[in-house]
Amino acid sequence: MVSESEKSPADEERVFDALLAHIRRERRLDCSQYKESFLRRRLTVRMRARDVDTYQAYLGVLRSDPAEFDALLVALTINLSYFFRDTAVFEALRYAVLETLVAKRAQSRRLTVWSAGCAGGEEPCSVAMILTDLLGTAISKWDVQIQATDIDANVLARARRGVYKPLSFQDLQAGFVERYFTHDGDTYTLQPAIRRLVTFRQHDLTTPPPLPRYDLILCRNVLIYFAREYQESIVRHLLDYLEPGGYLTLGMAEMLPLALSSRLEAVDGRLRIYRKMKE
Repeated sequence: MVSESEKSPADEERVFDALLAHIRRERRLDCSQYKESFLRRRLTVRMRARDVDTYQAYLGVLRSDPAEFDALLVALTINLSYFFRDTAVFEALRYAVLETLVAKRAQSRRLTVWSAGCAGGEEPCSVAMILTDLLGTAISKWDVQIQATDIDANVLARARRGVYKPLSFQDLQAGFVERYFTHDGDTYTLQPAIRRLVTFRQHDLTTPPPLPRYDLILCRNVLIYFAREYQESIVRHLLDYLEPGGYLTLGMAEMLPLALSSRLEAVDGRLRIYRKMKE
């Protein structure tokens, strides 16, 4: 019998592929879309946590302890965010995007926003605060729908509660904290008026989103975890659900795939904010 230490690199690759197939079969998560270096790093985090040092052993953990899938999903999705992350981006979203959309939708009084990969909900709730600030008391006469999606059910459950710790407030102005949160010790609870604007749903980024069309889609710091060949297909998928003249915002470390550049014009290329060309 060949011991674990005597297995060849080819054997390890076969076990690695079997591990990914097991994850896909049991949780419908296609890990092949991730960059392989990222995927191996995150698997290593969980292997160390479970005190195993081979993919075969970790596959055994997943088979014997289904709860490990939840911990693995957290490791793969890196749910780290805070309100108004990248202040310059949100300044541009307010003055170059949301003010324009409010004026454009003045008659229909309907706005749709999709925050894809929303993590703890800070991003969509930041948009909700800006829109509440812009519309004032008139917001009650508007149909504002902010759909916030993520693949991690646990992080969505926390987001729905709307309770945050100081770590989430690195870039939030004091005025917003006073207006939109109640404060108790080191706990901050989002006001119901903001929470009502945001709907949280579990969602795989490659499948149809909750609504058929959006005025604004934010998909920030998500593409960087996917292999390059999948990044283009994901952005193409996002554009299918973006209104002509609607806006797409990517993360500042992410590049718009060249093949799709003719479908978008830059509102602010440095901040990765784009407008979809009319079809």
